[in-house]
Amino acid sequence: MKNIGFLFAALIAILPLKAQEVYRTQVFNNKIHTLQVKVADEMLSSPYIHLNGDQQIEINFDLLDPDFHRFTYSVVHCDANWQPSALIPFEYMDGFQGLPIEDFANGMGTTVDYTNYRLFLPNEEVRFKVSGNYAVRIFDEDNPQNEVLTACFYVFENAVQLAAEVTSNTLIDTNLTHQQLNFNINTSRFPIPYPQTDLKVYVYQNNRRDNAVSALMPSGISNNRVDYVNLKDLIFEAGNEFRRFEFLSPTYNGLRVEDISFHHPYYHVTIMADEARANYVYQYDQDQNGHYLVNCRNCTEPDTQADYYMVHFALNYPVQFDGSIYLSGDLTNNLPNERSRMLYNPQTGFYEKNIFLKQGHYNYQYLFQQKGESKATVLPIEGSYYPTENEYRIHVYYRPMGERYDRLIGMGKVKSDQLL
Repeated sequence: MKNIGFLFAALIAILPLKAQEVYRTQVFNNKIHTLQVKVADEMLSSPYIHLNGDQQIEINFDLLDPDFHRFTYSVVHCDANWQPSALIPFEYMDGFQGLPIEDFANGMGTTVDYTNYRLFLPNEEVRFKVSGNYAVRIFDEDNPQNEVLTACFYVFENAVQLAAEVTSNTLIDTNLTHQQLNFNINTSRFPIPYPQTDLKVYVYQNNRRDNAVSALMPSGISNNRVDYVNLKDLIFEAGNEFRRFEFLSPTYNGLRVEDISFHHPYYHVTIMADEARANYVYQYDQDQNGHYLVNCRNCTEPDTQADYYMVHFALNYPVQFDGSIYLSGDLTNNLPNERSRMLYNPQTGFYEKNIFLKQGHYNYQYLFQQKGESKATVLPIEGSYYPTENEYRIHVYYRPMGERYDRLIGMGKVKSDQLL
């Protein structure tokens, strides 16, 4: 019977998604919260590890339910655009599909009942054979067709080296509202005869997908070097530093917390009302580029000792009829959807959102998305200022003619805290 279960899970893992859909880190079950995909043993990190390296990806989440549930997982190899690749499981991994998640523990001394689950990859039962994008699909063991969440991460090689810089001198403006990313790929250790067709380069700003850049053509090709310099597609809104808040204890208000009070059955946190910053003078603040850290006062195991509070956000901004406002950052998995959309309250004149969050330190910002557009903007609410410190990630994929998958041959990261 176990082999039948593994076979079924393997089939589930390679079933194609509906047309035009792609994998992304997201939750499908309203009882699951605080989904984190990161490098194990690193507090604030993006989810990428080296192929055959010593590091592991940690997938961490909570099920807010007094009843215990068991979950299984399947691993999917994806192309550069997060659609399932042409590889079948035994080509990209050693191990079985449909294995149970065995690392779990109940919350301790909290007002909200939950079970914390952790999955580390690779492990003794699953190892990766090839580089690329990976999605882990997690299912309810009692209902194997019920996918409760997807967690996405990267496994890369160091076949090529990247050098990158960020400047405020752009084709749109200079030292005003935008940043230009320039970089080059050194191929001396990994010759690429046809970089125009065989390379795919993706660029992400602060872990956002809505403004990610792809389909880039090199600006220049020379001996052992591919340049992407002064390309209009690599001009980004500089934005503003992320807003921050923290709540670590029910007995005192943390950073930017106006009130903490208990209303059965849980605590409520009211964040100080936010104002638009588009017409303000830029002020530097040491943020974490959208990340968050679960933490609580006087606790040694935040994963199981931190409590859940209902957090109330409010933005003082006129009602918008031509688009939507979203709460963005890792706290909403950077997804502009119904879970992150702010709703206008005509009685208060504020855009409002209530989210169940685990105690800790959080970053967030407000994005505006015009109706019919897939890309959001920070300009109307957060403003855009060239000195803003942003994090840019560059992913280099290689797929020569005849190959069946996108090989992630290099990754680079650069911050704009030292503009050129």
